[in-house]
Amino acid sequence: MNRRTLQFAVVAAALAGVVALRAENYVEHYDTLYNSLTVERRGSIVELRARSRRGDALESAVNLDEPLQLVVPYTRTLYGALFIAPDPQRVLMIGLGGAGFNRLFAAAFPTALLETVELDPKIVELCETRLGFHPTDRTPVVTADGRVFIKRNRDRWDWVILDAFRGGYVPPHLKTEEFYRQCAARLTDRGVFVTNLHSGSELYYADLKTISAVFPQVVLLGTTGRGNVIAIAEKYRTPNVGDTRLWPTAAAVTRPEFKGRLDLEAVRAERIPWPAAQVQRAKLLTDDFAPVEFLDAINADNVKD
Repeated sequence: MNRRTLQFAVVAAALAGVVALRAENYVEHYDTLYNSLTVERRGSIVELRARSRRGDALESAVNLDEPLQLVVPYTRTLYGALFIAPDPQRVLMIGLGGAGFNRLFAAAFPTALLETVELDPKIVELCETRLGFHPTDRTPVVTADGRVFIKRNRDRWDWVILDAFRGGYVPPHLKTEEFYRQCAARLTDRGVFVTNLHSGSELYYADLKTISAVFPQVVLLGTTGRGNVIAIAEKYRTPNVGDTRLWPTAAAVTRPEFKGRLDLEAVRAERIPWPAAQVQRAKLLTDDFAPVEFLDAINADNVKD
């Protein structure tokens, strides 16, 4: 090989390395009718983020080398619903994100149906092309507004999970008493309504007041080290789901697929008390009054009890 040929070979090898690096690590931006999205890959981790006034809000993340891993901490806390409704066979999820929850659920409950409703078709596309999630007949995805779907759908669900964020906040029409009543109507007799809330603002207490106006029993699990609070609500009054002595043991509701991925004992320990005083003074959110962004901007506990 002469010197010129060697130089070409070295340059070609370098360019190939750059191409390979770009194929593995990248940042992409997408503007849609509903979101300003960022997809970033670093090694095997791919993050899906949505931009808001506060900056990028993490919607979801996946480890492509270990797709069943729950990368985003609050997705582990969602499984606290197993302590109250331990045999979910029909689950409706409003908000796809990066489908971080969906993969492990499908593996752990192979006979169950997990249907997801997602408003933004670009998110559905990115889940398939960038985050490695491919819907099946057991994990179908419907592109629709969550509230419209709930109103038109006549099925009954063991779990209804609300995790529909747009750049760090949930659209107001998915925060009202009227919407929660529609969700309650779609639950089975012992079904649970599960929603991901953000503490730290007056909106959090308004959320709790509105949920408790519909569901007489609400259990709160605070994701350790994070601002997420998972509210698990029931439409019946007895038995008392707040009495953890009545909960099944973690061993009774765990699945082999959870090993090394989901510690249900740790989830059980995330139980937090009901903030009665703050909820009492909070605003009830209705279709006629749902100032979600305004309340989200007011710091929690800014009024003395």
